[in-house]
Amino acid sequence: MNFSIEEWGKISECFVEMFQGLGSIETSEEMLQFTSIEPYVATGISLSRQGKLAANMPLHNLDSTFNRVQFDNSLESLTLIGETFSYTYRIPTELLERKSA
Repeated sequence: MNFSIEEWGKISECFVEMFQGLGSIETSEEMLQFTSIEPYVATGISLSRQGKLAANMPLHNLDSTFNRVQFDNSLESLTLIGETFSYTYRIPTELLERKSA
């Protein structure tokens, strides 16, 4: 599933499905945000309709710009692709175990 940033509605649908039941999900016409909840691993990702990314995984933070979003078929990771940039966010195993329970 590969979408340009102009396909915000489809990106939003996949984003919600990917993170459903794993923490806090906030969606709007301009922003998509996921944040895990305690006691599970602290992680989060925010995407803006303008192509801005902010990701927070253990041991690193990321802030960059993208124009395409690619979700893997299992909805366990998404790749954000920009002109000179590519970043893959994977749902941590601890959270995936919660999804399958």
